[in-house]
Amino acid sequence: MAYKLLATDMDGTLLMDNKVLSKENIEALKKAKEAGIEIVICTGRPYVTVKPYLDKLGFDCWVVTNNGAVIRNKEGKIISVVYMKSQALDETIKLLEEEKVYYHVSDEKYTFIKSRRDRIHFIKKFILQTETSYWKATLLAPWIVLCRGNHKKVKFSTFVSQGGRAASIFILSEDKEELQNLKKKIQKIKSIKDIDITSSGWNNVEVLDAEATKGKALEKIAEVINIKKEEIIAVGDNLNDLSMIQYAGLGVAMKNGEKEVIEAADWVTTTNEEHGIAHLVKHVIEKEGTTA
Repeated sequence: MAYKLLATDMDGTLLMDNKVLSKENIEALKKAKEAGIEIVICTGRPYVTVKPYLDKLGFDCWVVTNNGAVIRNKEGKIISVVYMKSQALDETIKLLEEEKVYYHVSDEKYTFIKSRRDRIHFIKKFILQTETSYWKATLLAPWIVLCRGNHKKVKFSTFVSQGGRAASIFILSEDKEELQNLKKKIQKIKSIKDIDITSSGWNNVEVLDAEATKGKALEKIAEVINIKKEEIIAVGDNLNDLSMIQYAGLGVAMKNGEKEVIEAADWVTTTNEEHGIAHLVKHVIEKEGTTA
């Protein structure tokens, strides 16, 4: 099968554990691009945190953010946004307010927060996963929240009634049991319909509209550029990648992926620390002239 599109997750897949985009993976994606393969970055991240990596890649590509809720074409223009339905958003927020757990809400442009201090703490912890020093992270986190312009502090009790919209809700907790209980509580609220509950890591839960998945986004892109699902490779490591791995003609799991993802995949590449995307390109796309 001659493949025409490669969709890749970012964290735990394209990026190493320290959030670095390796030269091996950059070169591999460039080779795939030069061979006529469309590249699609599919991530749960908001666009503002994806853009620096796109600059490092050095070529234009399709980008899916917010776990499938927002699609941008190769020119960076938004072509689709799937918002949560107002009632589902309102009821979910009410539950989260009662639980007093950290969460933030995102649309295609902004991240809505209720506490700047909590958000700065969250960002700092995320930055420290990279090779950034403690003191640089301490200075950088407040700048990102207070000065970059993509954060808005809101009162969530009136967020929906005042016209607020959400592409996704991100919930964070270091307590796995708490997250599992939250998932069950959200699922039990009968008025919350047509939602997708997923995760990009052991310490988070993400809530979106049922039509906002990576698989649905990939299907939309394939339709726009006239590519069959059999001609698509999708690779990822976590539960939020399952929909696109199951949709693609060749679903690929990272060796470091969740058990459920590996079991659903057609093929398993090496870990993100071993440049699994480069391994995939070499052994599937380049081998026998893009034939698996």
